[in-house]
Amino acid sequence: MMRSFKRKKPEIAKDAIIDETALLIGDIIVGKACIFPGVIVRATGKKILIEDDVAIMDKAFLEAHDDMVLGQGSIISHGAILHGSSIGKNVLVGIGAIVLDVKIGDDAIIGSASLVTKDVGDNEVVMGIPGKVVRKAKKEDADEIKKIREAAWKKAREMME
Repeated sequence: MMRSFKRKKPEIAKDAIIDETALLIGDIIVGKACIFPGVIVRATGKKILIEDDVAIMDKAFLEAHDDMVLGQGSIISHGAILHGSSIGKNVLVGIGAIVLDVKIGDDAIIGSASLVTKDVGDNEVVMGIPGKVVRKAKKEDADEIKKIREAAWKKAREMME
């Protein structure tokens, strides 16, 4: 479902896959992305840009009070919360992670159930409450993220059949 806010309404790419139970409100631009059931994306203060090949999984919640970007190829996992945060390219935000008012660099990984309140650099793996850098991302991590993204897109296409 799409809703306008202060005369701004979501703009959706023709090749995006958005479940009918997802709710997008306000100044949102969605590229070729897949957005799963129960997702809420609320841009009632600033703009949210969702770039190509992003997968936002079930029940994730995104809210912008500053402009937000979800970088190409990123995955926002089930139940994750992003509040005012911009995400780099090829990032994995794990299940139930909470990311508050920060910038996440390219190729970073945020572990499931982590609470992130400080910026994360490129290729950093962050876990815990509060989130701490535990290591640098490896090539194997990037390969796994690619597999997860491909599986999400396959599932999204199957759900639309």
